[in-house]
Amino acid sequence: MTSTVHQGQKPKLGVAEMRLKNNRLGMTIFQISWIMVFLALIVVNWQLRFSYNEWPPAGVAPFDPLLPSAATLSLLLSSLLIKRGLDALRAQSPRGFLMRWRGAMALGIAFMAIIVYEFASVSDAAMATQYGLTMRLMTGFHFVHALAILAIIIRVYRSGAAGRYSGDEHDSWAVEGTAKLWHFVTVAWIMFYVVLYWIR
Repeated sequence: MTSTVHQGQKPKLGVAEMRLKNNRLGMTIFQISWIMVFLALIVVNWQLRFSYNEWPPAGVAPFDPLLPSAATLSLLLSSLLIKRGLDALRAQSPRGFLMRWRGAMALGIAFMAIIVYEFASVSDAAMATQYGLTMRLMTGFHFVHALAILAIIIRVYRSGAAGRYSGDEHDSWAVEGTAKLWHFVTVAWIMFYVVLYWIR
């Protein structure tokens, strides 16, 4: 028995379409809520800095932005490759998808290696102040998120290599959702990067 759609009525969504719509809505809500958490950490950073007469405090050298700038560039390029990999999959090019995601993973690992180095190299003088402590809090908080999402990227890559995604948006939500999570990591880091290394 077939159902007809009367004029002026929207056709009912199928199960797959409804699931995809709900997935996208859930991801949007998640991203907005977690961006608020990152914004809250930025507000904490500003509140602390305004409690000092100067920032960084006297006797503490400001953080050098050179390596974090390289890390930021790596993350931006990684996010671009993630997007292009998703585009390649949608264009029925699984090989292009895998190649771009390999590049994205390598750049993501480079980003994280630099952040670990930055975290570990905070001076004792900085760690004796809120300047060093908030830097470690913010970079460590971001690192945990990036590590978890990079693990998801690797898992999705392996599933793609096993041929589990056709490129149809309904059966490749894992790829789309993971790409959105990595873009979230990129946006969150750029906010932290500007606050920690450029705003004095």
